[in-house]
Amino acid sequence: MYSVQHDEHFNDETISFWRIQVFNVNLKQAAWFSAVPWGTMAVCGYIAGKASDTLIKAGYPVTLVRKVMQSIGFMGPGVSLLCLNFAKTPAVAATLITAALSFSSFSQAGFLLNMQEIAPDSAGFLHGISNSAGTLAAIVSTIGTGYFVQWLGSFQAFLTVTAGLYFAATIFWNLYATGERVF
Repeated sequence: MYSVQHDEHFNDETISFWRIQVFNVNLKQAAWFSAVPWGTMAVCGYIAGKASDTLIKAGYPVTLVRKVMQSIGFMGPGVSLLCLNFAKTPAVAATLITAALSFSSFSQAGFLLNMQEIAPDSAGFLHGISNSAGTLAAIVSTIGTGYFVQWLGSFQAFLTVTAGLYFAATIFWNLYATGERVF
């Protein structure tokens, strides 16, 4: 679920569309606009991993820790995308996109690590399948985003639907995820 959500809604084409089409940003003059979100995502991924390890070492159940990290990884981007609907300047939009990607990195300490816990002997296979599904979703969503925006005449509607998918995924994850070995 992480890969599908993450890849589908934060691909470079979607972010570029937002920057160029909505705010008419000249990327030659604002290279940081492209690099900062991904840099902070890397740093936050480390923070999420450290926090996750600390909570588990403190005695919190693995399932609880994975659910908390994944909830941050879904709810944070969902809220950020809803707020992005109200961004009036490129700087505010960049900050919200950076926040969304930074929060999404908490999924590295949720979903991604969870595969090693529920199926240690098949984690690589499961990761490959989830990445394949995410890649397919990214391909389809890149085209679909354009049609969706054209159909509704608004990028804001796309952001709202995407946020709704994040919230629905959070509910699903918290209802059905486990940190215990399944197979």
